[in-house]
Amino acid sequence: MNSHSTNKIAVLIKELYHPNKECRAKTVQKVVKYGNEAVEPLLSLLHDPDWRIRYRAAEALGLIRSIEPVQELIQACNDEKDHVRYMAAKSLGIIRDARAVQTLIHMLNDEHQYTRGIAATGLALIGDSTAKREIEAALARETDQTVKEKMIQSLKTLNGE
Repeated sequence: MNSHSTNKIAVLIKELYHPNKECRAKTVQKVVKYGNEAVEPLLSLLHDPDWRIRYRAAEALGLIRSIEPVQELIQACNDEKDHVRYMAAKSLGIIRDARAVQTLIHMLNDEHQYTRGIAATGLALIGDSTAKREIEAALARETDQTVKEKMIQSLKTLNGE
């Protein structure tokens, strides 16, 4: 990584702390353009005290699509804040690394419906057919209609439909 890129990434990392939500979202798009060069600075943000920073870091890491942060994103799936768990699960699905399968299966039981839904979607994106039985079991006990639809779609994807 050259010093010019390092400096630009550092400036963008600071912009992630902007109080405006839209500004933070635009900053994610900018930092993602640096690809793997941005992974290391973003990893440290997964431990930031502010959940919004952890959320945006997880989002950016997923959009970069590097396998380097998979273990850290798996850990972020245990975050106290549901938004962070959701984005970590979404990013793991985007990255499509099989190491995330067991974590995403566990997340089918998350207390928040959006997180359960994105976990099913992530499992379908990874394409591990061993997750079918777990998604079917989660579907049988699911009460939220939107999550049920995501689980059904995930099963269709895993079945090649």
